[in-house]
Amino acid sequence: MGSAQLMSTIQISLFSAAIAICVLCAFLATGGNGRPHKRYRYFIFYLIVEASAFAFEWLILHPTSPAKALWLGLLMGLSFLVAPCLWLFAREITEDSPPTIRSLPASHFILMACGFALTLPLIQTAHLGPYFWNPHSVPSKLHNLIIHGTMLACVALFLFQVPFYLTQCVRILAKHVNHTKALFSNIEDKTLNTLRLLIFVVVTKWFVSLLRALWCVTFGKDTDWGLLFAGMEVSVTVWVLFFVMRQSTLFSVNERKLVRDLFPEPSDAAASIEPKYSKSSLDAATRNRIKRKLREAMVTSRLYRDSRLTLRGLCRQIKENPHYVSQVINQSLGASFYDFINSYRVENAKQMLLAPPGKTVIEIALEVGFNSKSTFNAAFRRYAGTTPTEYRKALPAHEPEGSDVTRGSGAPDGCGVIASPAIDT
Repeated sequence: MGSAQLMSTIQISLFSAAIAICVLCAFLATGGNGRPHKRYRYFIFYLIVEASAFAFEWLILHPTSPAKALWLGLLMGLSFLVAPCLWLFAREITEDSPPTIRSLPASHFILMACGFALTLPLIQTAHLGPYFWNPHSVPSKLHNLIIHGTMLACVALFLFQVPFYLTQCVRILAKHVNHTKALFSNIEDKTLNTLRLLIFVVVTKWFVSLLRALWCVTFGKDTDWGLLFAGMEVSVTVWVLFFVMRQSTLFSVNERKLVRDLFPEPSDAAASIEPKYSKSSLDAATRNRIKRKLREAMVTSRLYRDSRLTLRGLCRQIKENPHYVSQVINQSLGASFYDFINSYRVENAKQMLLAPPGKTVIEIALEVGFNSKSTFNAAFRRYAGTTPTEYRKALPAHEPEGSDVTRGSGAPDGCGVIASPAIDT
């Protein structure tokens, strides 16, 4: 077996593995019954697009498959569906009503139609032989120039399209995380993590497409580089989908609804005319009462140790209106609910790191209310400026008895009022 044939065989094997993992992940997303969950429809459609793209690449590389120009044209046209699928998936897991295809602006369809149209000169050359060009009908120089020109234009349009959708997905993520921080003390969400990983996959595809285009324009076709590009694309996709199958769960519909109920989306006009809480009827006496109850709930009852604590759950404990409690935390304490709770968790963790008997970092993280070591490390570094392990090594291994969780100076920026007498008023 020659070197070129070996490289081609390896690439075919890579694409076969990628097709299998896409199909398996789509099957698991349906729950095994063939009926996709309404919150997974665009995710499954994304997987179908990915599997089809890998199948086309498999057909292009297989030495005996006919109509290679057809498969290449379909592959290039199909690439215009990847980023829109990701954007629709981002919307369906963060919005109460999943978006419909009809809701897309006409400009989105026009751009995709242009991308498919640019592949037609290439597809028109397809034939039943195992080569790209029909040896009995060699295209003229002008025809050849048109084919390669439209292919480059198609790649350029794809490279222009993808960043737009990726930017929209990142904005949706950031907006949803900010809303979640207002209601939940832990914001680690596996479906959102799935979206982040899929964004990484699309970025990889975009980068590989750019490299392929530059390589073809500059140096021409090279099997060894083709193997490298295929390896990058397939390895990232397979790793991400394996992780998704192991970790991914839907974000609770009830939690999504809670975000919408407490923080409805204002129109852009309304948001620019009046500031948040401008119509609130919260008075000084109620504000001070809520601040006192919050301190009691944190210092005395240590409610922050409940990893599932939400704004509504806290309000049930202190018997106060969620809108008012949120306003007090945001305005008077200068924090989101997420930051408010985690500042207490970190302060408690700092004491436990120094107090005997020496518990492990993960034991402390779970005891003070974090649901994983990674979120604990991130929060601790943010509020204390170092990791839990480094903090434990840097300070004496003792802590005076009777220390208060709010006594430390480790409250995060913007939340320092939590550790001040202001909350006692």
